[in-house]
Parts: sequence; C-alpha cells; structure tokens
Amino acid sequence: MSSTGTRKRLADLGAVASGLAHEIRNPLNSLYINSQILEEMLAALPIATDRKEELLSLARANMKVTQRLNDILSEFLRFARPTAMESVVADLNRVVSDTLRFLEVDFARRGIELESVFHPDPLPLFADEKQLRQVLLNILLNAEEAMDKEPKVIKVTTGSERGQPFVRIADNGRGIPRQDRKQIFRLFFSTKKSGTGLGLPIVRKIVREHGGKIGIRSREGRGTTVTISLPSEKRSKERLSAQAAERPLPEKVR
Repeated sequence: MSSTGTRKRLADLGAVASGLAHEIRNPLNSLYINSQILEEMLAALPIATDRKEELLSLARANMKVTQRLNDILSEFLRFARPTAMESVVADLNRVVSDTLRFLEVDFARRGIELESVFHPDPLPLFADEKQLRQVLLNILLNAEEAMDKEPKVIKVTTGSERGQPFVRIADNGRGIPRQDRKQIFRLFFSTKKSGTGLGLPIVRKIVREHGGKIGIRSREGRGTTVTISLPSEKRSKERLSAQAAERPLPEKVR
C-alpha cells in the first residue's frame, strides 16, 4: 500500500474512532455525574453507619473507574486520530534541555540523578516541538517508574550518527522482562497497575510520523536504554516534499 493509501486508511480509522468515542463518552459522563450526585447525597445522610460508608465507597469507586475509562478513551483517540503536525526548525539539544529542566526538580525530590551529555553543536530538525517533548516526557517518566534501587540514575545523551540526530535515554532501573520486550509497543499492553498500554505506541507513532526510528535495549536488573533517531532538517524537508508530490491532484471541476 502506498503512503497516500496508508494515510487515508489512518484518517478513516481516526474518523471511526472519533465517532465511537463520542458515543461512549456521553454515557460515561452521565455515569460520573450520577456517581457524584449519589456520593453527595450519601455524605449528607445524618447517621454514620457501616452501611453508609460502604455505599460511599462504592460511589467513589464508580467515579474512579469511570474517570479511568475516560482517560483510556482520550489516550486511544490520541493514538488513532491523524496528528496535525506543526513543524518548525528546532534544535534537538534545546528541546531535550527544556524537557529535562521541566522534570529536574521533581526528579531531585524523588532522589533521581539526571545526567545529561549534549552534542557540542546544534542538531537542527524540522519537527513538532510539542510532540517531541511529549515523547521525551513519556520515556523519562517510564524510566522514573522503573527505578527500584539506589543510586537512581537517568543519563540523557544527544548526538549525531550518519547525519541523523539522536537522543538516548538510559536508566539503571529494573529493566524489562524478556517475555515482555516484544510486546511493549502492542496496543493496551502494560505492566503497570494504572497503565493504559498506549504510552509507548503513541511514542512510536509520533517518532515514525517524524520519519524517525525508536530502539529499546533492556536487561533485567541492569536497566533500559531507549534511542530515538530523527532525520536532520534537510532530510525532513526532502521527505515532506516527496510526500506532497505523491498526493493526487484535485479533480478538475467542469
């Protein structure tokens, strides 16, 4: 299938997902509001009994589950809908630096040491900075959650190989079990209790939409290393020009 056909299929999938999400989200919102009202009514009852606390607990559990379903739905839409990219000329070093600055206080509070090694020269890209930051945040937060021993260290490195800028994020956490490594990009696969299983599929989707690649190496008890390679500014613009050339011309209106 051509890239034009693939984009059309993804656009159709996004349209179906949006319609389905709308039909699901309306009753979900009703359930959440009704659970809120029920909680308020139960809390206002004058007599505190075990039965009252049990009913309050059920109402709050319903609200929690409904909110989780709503979050999963939002994540799925983010994955399924075609992403409107707002590409600009950006420096990978700066994008990474800004992302680390956003997390450094919280990581320090949790006892995580952030080490960074930046390429000495700018690494120009033609990319959507917001989406790249989303990718980096997702991977860095995954690394944070994988920390199970001291010292907790995350090392972030930027560089260039064969003219392609890259960012590498390495942690010394618990690593990914061998049986899970082939499934980490599978939709809805998650080893976290509160995970949606959509974070890494979204990350890979964004990287691919930028014409890049993502690779993950991991060893149990030794940590995980994620490497994202992205095309340079020049290659990105060449790729976008080639995609534009593939699009069919509009039919002539008579």
